[in-house]
Parts: sequence; structure tokens; C-alpha cells
Amino acid sequence: MTQECSLCGKAFDPQQPLTDPAQLAGCHLARQEYGDEGLLCADCLTSRGRLAMMYRSDCFD
Repeated sequence: MTQECSLCGKAFDPQQPLTDPAQLAGCHLARQEYGDEGLLCADCLTSRGRLAMMYRSDCFD
């Protein structure tokens, strides 16, 4: 079953396991801060997580 990413519009499988640390960080932010867990594709989660790891020292203390 696929669904559309709420950021980029790409079809993705929400059941696909996330393994990259940036994906996991993006998933954490989706759950804790943005309220869009399960609505973003792995690429968007990776981008969000990577940016947070680079620029947000408050996220992962």
C-alpha cells in the first residue's frame, strides 16, 4: 500500500523500514515536533533529519 508524501507528493510505502540515522532523526522530529509522522517519504525524512542534525543543537542532546 502506498501513499503520497505530504511534502513532496511522491508515492511511498509507509511500512518500509527506516535504517539511515538521518531518516530516524527525521522520524523523531515528525513524531515529537511536527505531528506528521507517517505522512512523509524516506527522502523528506532524511532531509529533515540531516538539516536538524547539522543546524539544531537543541534536538539531539
